[in-house]
Amino acid sequence: MRVQQRTAELERERREVQELSSQLLQAQDRERRRISRELHDSTGQLLVTLTMNLARLKSEQAWSNPDADNLIDDTTGIVDEMSRQLRTMSYLLHPPLLDEAGLLSAVKWYVNGFSSRSSIEVNLECSELGRLPEEIEITLFRLIQESLTNIHRHSGSKTAVVRLGQKSDSVTLEVADQGQGFTTAGQPGDPRLRMGVGIAGMRERVRRFGGTLDISSSAAGTTPSSSIGTPTRRTPAYPAAALIPG
Repeated sequence: MRVQQRTAELERERREVQELSSQLLQAQDRERRRISRELHDSTGQLLVTLTMNLARLKSEQAWSNPDADNLIDDTTGIVDEMSRQLRTMSYLLHPPLLDEAGLLSAVKWYVNGFSSRSSIEVNLECSELGRLPEEIEITLFRLIQESLTNIHRHSGSKTAVVRLGQKSDSVTLEVADQGQGFTTAGQPGDPRLRMGVGIAGMRERVRRFGGTLDISSSAAGTTPSSSIGTPTRRTPAYPAAALIPG
């Protein structure tokens, strides 16, 4: 009887820990969205105003002080670069395409930007997807984001393949690299297990929807494969071409 009671207690504690982990991930996504909007709507607008003020100042100082004119030009260039980096940071925290046009458009945008920033050639293989439930779209996007980040940080691979497919009642995802594999999945010392960017966080995201996550790794590379059920669908995606941010 004591063994049964202790077993029940351990099972209840396990469920509580899983529920807490799920809530933490949801809170993290909500906070990312809030910060993204704050950066775009507030800080971004302040930088726009600063650029306009610099342009006005340059007009008023025209031909009067060449040194000041050059300084204004340099400052304007710095502000423009700040605006670009801020916009990129905002979109990485929570890309507006994910809400406006759906998962596929957001993934295309992210993969293109990731390849430019990391010099890793990423081949995207995916079928056309309609709108999925919001939480599932966020989950799949985070899986891709975290998988590619791990490739950049740990694998040494110069190439990667993202395969996103759809079945009648599920969406499947594979992110494969051709770099240094690992054989210590699940071991505490593996840096890829850090919550939020590692395997543990990915497994918890998939577990929320009763999905599966399998990791295959060898000297030829590493491939995390996941499958998530899609019981409820949303409206079709909007045309994506005009919504991809610059």
